[in-house]
Amino acid sequence: MLRVVTALLVVASASAFAPTGFAPALRAGSFQGQQVCTKAASTMTGPTMAEAWVRMVPAGEVTTTRQQDALIAGTAVLVGRYSNGALWGISAKNSATGTEMYGGRVDEADLTIEDPQWGTKYSLVDGEVVGKWCPKPPVLGALIGAIFPASGVWVPKVREQSGFIEVLLDVDAKADFEKSYWKGILDAQGKADGGYY
Repeated sequence: MLRVVTALLVVASASAFAPTGFAPALRAGSFQGQQVCTKAASTMTGPTMAEAWVRMVPAGEVTTTRQQDALIAGTAVLVGRYSNGALWGISAKNSATGTEMYGGRVDEADLTIEDPQWGTKYSLVDGEVVGKWCPKPPVLGALIGAIFPASGVWVPKVREQSGFIEVLLDVDAKADFEKSYWKGILDAQGKADGGYY
């Protein structure tokens, strides 16, 4: 009996960390989004964000009962519709372990989505945790909740334009993040500019 219980726990914990098709996992705080002032862009100094509305899926593929997720410019995004037809968007990855949010139950009264893996509810307005952190499954959820601190997820701006769902993204975020770490195929540690020494 003990062997059966142990085997079930091993399988359950392994499935919790199984790859889900997106890489890299979107972590809280990695991108919050800012608008670039287009009037002053020509006179600005320093780096500016390259935000753009990026097509995600045809609008007809997103209904009140069908969510869609995609990896766009290195960012995992999940979109759906409220019963009144308005769009919502949120990170396609939860903040605990980076598993998928796809299929999460949306509560329109609270404007939240429940993470199907750990049961955490995230606000569809600002991405903050609403209620208990990792309440499911009872023992494993509590363990995960103790290991990973409670943190919210990213909530992008979404719109419907020309028959497509579009997401406002910083399309250069990944390149900007890696810029200071990667100089070339043989120089991943900054040997070219002396940063390694």
